[in-house]
Amino acid sequence: MAKPKHKSMRNQPEMYDETKQPFTLSLTPTAVNRLDSYAKIHGISRSEVVEQFARRLEHLPAQLPTQSNH
Repeated sequence: MAKPKHKSMRNQPEMYDETKQPFTLSLTPTAVNRLDSYAKIHGISRSEVVEQFARRLEHLPAQLPTQSNH
C-alpha cells in the first residue's frame, strides 16, 4: 500500500479509516531484524509491516498451530 500523495496531518488518518496509536510489543532481536528487512525492501516503516500483517489476520484460519517446547 503506497503512501498518499498529500502532506501528513497530525491526528488525521492517512491510509486507514482511523489514526495509528502507540503500543508496545516485546519481540526478539531476530523478529525485529526481519521486520526491518521487510520494511526496507518494501519502502515502509516497521509499524506499517505490523499493521499490514495484523489486518490480514482475518483472512487466516481461526486456529493457528501451536509450538511445542520439546
